[in-house]
Amino acid sequence: MNRTLLRNTILQAVLLMVFWLIMSGHYDPMHVSFGVFSVVLVVLLHLRIRKHLFTLGEHSPALKLRLARIAYYVPWLLWQIVVASLQVAYVVLHPKCPIDPAVLRFRTKLGNTSSKVILGNSITLTPGTITLGIERDEFLVHSLMDVSSSGIVDGSLPGEVAKLYERSPGQVVRDVRWIKTEADYDR
Repeated sequence: MNRTLLRNTILQAVLLMVFWLIMSGHYDPMHVSFGVFSVVLVVLLHLRIRKHLFTLGEHSPALKLRLARIAYYVPWLLWQIVVASLQVAYVVLHPKCPIDPAVLRFRTKLGNTSSKVILGNSITLTPGTITLGIERDEFLVHSLMDVSSSGIVDGSLPGEVAKLYERSPGQVVRDVRWIKTEADYDR
């Protein structure tokens, strides 16, 4: 096992265990042992999956995750989740329920698979949107209303993900297309 893989595996195990302890709220031997068992299982499964380099051509050695940037990204994403939750709550509680569902198709110039996975998961974590599919550099996202996907359309969410890897990524989103009817899908 190379040095980077060992470091990443240890970091993953520590973060998973901290997450387990925070989420469980129980610190007795039984619950902690369940956490240790779960973390070991996840880390071992992850190591087996890493052996299969499905996307070898999509990894760029120049694009390494900037760990210091995560300290900004996580609170920023949590704030976006709070704002989106309030928007969805407003729509649900509004007497006319003004939803306008649509599918958003866009391309991104994110440089590696990890950044695309982070973007897809960040979109899904934000209430009112869900990532339906990712194929190469094209994303398909369902949106409950136009405002739900405004962070995607204006490039702020993909831009923040790109900043996890690059200092100044530039324009990250292109070819944005709304699909509101079946006729729009064929275009």
